[in-house]
Amino acid sequence: AAILGMLNPMLQQGLLLLAGACVILSEETVPAACIGGSASCPAVEEQSCIDSGDGKPLRRKAFITGVTGMIGSFIARELVRDPCVEVFGLVRWRSNLRNLGGILGRIRLVHGDLSDAFRMRDIIREVLPDRIYHFGGQAINNVGFDSPQYTLQVNIIGTLNLLEAVREVEDLRRQCKILLAGSSTEYGQTADHWGGTPIPETAPLLPVSPYGVSKVSAEMLARQYFLAYGIQAIIARIFIHVAPGGTEHLAIQEFSRQVAMIEQGLQAPVIRHGNLETSRDMTDIRDSAPVMVALLEKGEPGEAYNVGSNILYVTKLILDLILEQCTVRVRTEVDPSRFRKYDEKILRANISKLTGLTGWVPN
Repeated sequence: AAILGMLNPMLQQGLLLLAGACVILSEETVPAACIGGSASCPAVEEQSCIDSGDGKPLRRKAFITGVTGMIGSFIARELVRDPCVEVFGLVRWRSNLRNLGGILGRIRLVHGDLSDAFRMRDIIREVLPDRIYHFGGQAINNVGFDSPQYTLQVNIIGTLNLLEAVREVEDLRRQCKILLAGSSTEYGQTADHWGGTPIPETAPLLPVSPYGVSKVSAEMLARQYFLAYGIQAIIARIFIHVAPGGTEHLAIQEFSRQVAMIEQGLQAPVIRHGNLETSRDMTDIRDSAPVMVALLEKGEPGEAYNVGSNILYVTKLILDLILEQCTVRVRTEVDPSRFRKYDEKILRANISKLTGLTGWVPN
């Protein structure tokens, strides 16, 4: 920490990225030969991937966009637990792979970009996935205000490119299932009309941010492709999720990042924050990842399902809990630049549709 403090910010970031790469390599415990399910993988009997009823093979290919993100990486961790699933992950050529530490040897990384329609067609034809978990795109609500065109382009056209790639392969239109990551931001102003009551999937979609608009549009595209072409797309309207590897644009991660910087002497002992009076439904992705996998298997194509905990956390309480863990004395300071253009006061998910389908009880 003392050495880092003497370096300029660019060198600090470079050393931190190098340290992250070393962590990935040190955590990698499964040999690379396991990619694709070769004979040198951990012992799994071949007959375990054969249906005991009709003798048909149960092996599947799962393709994850956004695999290096917080949610995508934990979906990957859940999927690699199944020896009958071969996992493919879409990454850009300079993606940070830190979130995949420990499982890289069990994933086939495929390089491409959702905004490149030709590349997506090639990838889908090469992989021929049975399941697609579409978590890729611009996933930060606040960034949508600064870069609305980019947000709409990646999230809408990127989804269109994926759906078109699947549509063009006749066998995939009938067999492939797609789980599309929607968002609680799709409800927008409706949350304030609901007054803190858990919001059901039937509530109006009234987004108040470019990001929310992009997710509504992507969801409408997926539903249209189901109705017109029979593509089995299921929408997961995801409320706030947290876990290691999340973006600092979420309050809980940003507060924790500032505390870590302060404890290492890299930031003055002041935590800057925006609105602390909002309440949010929060879920640990390590709890919900198995449920999202189950949702793709059990969900009804063309339908949307809220994915949350139905448990509210006030932002100020989150900050207070983090400050209790801080090893140095700090003070807090309001930063007007951290306030959103429109901030729903309470966002709480009605998850009865999901729990009725899966039997899940949030932890």
